Amino acid sequence: MIPTGAMIYAHVVLSLATIAVFAILIKIRLRSRINYYFPGLFPCEKTVFLPIAVLNHVPCTEKNEDLISQLSDDILILIISRLSTRDATRTSLLARRWRNLYRYVTKIELSCYDLLERVPGISRSFRPKSSDSVMNALDSFLRLRSGSKIPSFRLTACSNKSATDRFEQCISILGRMDVESFFLEGCRYSSLLDLSFSCHLFSKMPFLKKFELSNCYLQSSLRSQCNNSIQNLVLTDVSVSPGAIESVLSNCLKLHSLMMTGCACPSKLSFCGPHLELKSLYIMECEGVKEIEFYASNLVIFEFTNPVQVDFIFDHVPQLQSTYTYIFEKNILPYVCGKLAVDLPDLKSLNFATRGDNFQESRINMFGNLRRLYINVYSLPKSHLLWLTSFLHSCPLLQEFHLTMNICVHGPLVEKEKQAVVFHSELKKMEIGGFRGTEYEMEFALYILKSAISLEIMNINRCPKVYKGPDNWRWEYVHSWSENTRTRIQTELQGQAVSKTAQLTVQHEPDDPLYSGPSCSLCDACCVRS
Repeated sequence: MIPTGAMIYAHVVLSLATIAVFAILIKIRLRSRINYYFPGLFPCEKTVFLPIAVLNHVPCTEKNEDLISQLSDDILILIISRLSTRDATRTSLLARRWRNLYRYVTKIELSCYDLLERVPGISRSFRPKSSDSVMNALDSFLRLRSGSKIPSFRLTACSNKSATDRFEQCISILGRMDVESFFLEGCRYSSLLDLSFSCHLFSKMPFLKKFELSNCYLQSSLRSQCNNSIQNLVLTDVSVSPGAIESVLSNCLKLHSLMMTGCACPSKLSFCGPHLELKSLYIMECEGVKEIEFYASNLVIFEFTNPVQVDFIFDHVPQLQSTYTYIFEKNILPYVCGKLAVDLPDLKSLNFATRGDNFQESRINMFGNLRRLYINVYSLPKSHLLWLTSFLHSCPLLQEFHLTMNICVHGPLVEKEKQAVVFHSELKKMEIGGFRGTEYEMEFALYILKSAISLEIMNINRCPKVYKGPDNWRWEYVHSWSENTRTRIQTELQGQAVSKTAQLTVQHEPDDPLYSGPSCSLCDACCVRS
């Protein structure tokens, strides 16, 4: 939609008003700092250092007319909402009319920097009483906001056991403010104090839909109190106590997505329950885990990244359709082709990364229902890419095959007799990233072209496409082919497809919005279709 003159004018006025408010806040802040070090220089104003400590203060009346205050309350609230919570609260000092406008800001972000009298030094740890001061200031702020709604609340704070009761009171107050999105992070300035979140606190926030917990302790709870609203839970750098995950699942009955990143966990995690609605589970680089058990009727997506292999027990996952597995220090291919294929024969999408695997030694069981296959190859020492064609034989319904090569073969190729072409009737799309044009890569590409009788698209890119996490793909920039290599790839692959509908694209820079590398000077010459 083309913006009208009125819309453009309103946007300009809003931007100018925001700048003006910033200018006034800077003036107040400068004067407060000067008064802090040189008391009495501005006798008409008190020191304004902490917004929460001066909410009831009204500064001296300016002689000049305040044109900004002539704007409607809705416009002023929209302006204030663009400021940080610290600065938005400071606007209560501008004039009597501004005194309560900050209460209507719906997105709050607070930290120890905002709640303590002084900015905590990174080089020194907090004193124990600092935790109590933070909780007291937070409690005061929330009580001043009582009666208003805060849909989104972000808090970075420190705490210890002595402040547990005050912290739980603050959580209860937040629950009465209809918080829907809550981000809670433990302060990273000191390791002496810790912030713990008990699972029974979920019941205190009946409208909470998304909860993110970072740098905290997640404690299990024997109190069985349900939360029927939370759908998305994210744990980052969290110390998970034994039984905490089970408490989460039993208390959060509508939980659909759970992501755990960099957490310290007990040796066994159990995602079990006859009425679980959990659909997506992501576990990335979590320490201590040795075994994961599943009894989840609605689980659809499971992704796992870890330095070492763990034991997966898939007792009951009838809806599981998509998995991603990457083990840093393990030859994972035997597991994927063996036990995983047996445990999950009905998978529709399989994504895994290999490092140091020898395909020749792997026996592949049947993936009879697989439609999409993603393989990210980090190394193939003394192996042969043509062994990957065995996946096509074990996946009769495969429609998409995405292969990315990040690190190339080291050492001589394994001698192997020329393999007879086995036609594949369902494969329609083949994508190869990180393609250098070496002998074993060309042999693999030619095999696909000659065996996929229904092939529609084959994309060959010099840049590798790397999986970075849930729904997050990125193209990584590498140097382009030389002119001789580009010409050889084009000549050897053009016209080799057995499918009459096949379209072959050979290019350095992918036609993809995820790609952010520099443009290739040979881009137009790198593309050929046949």
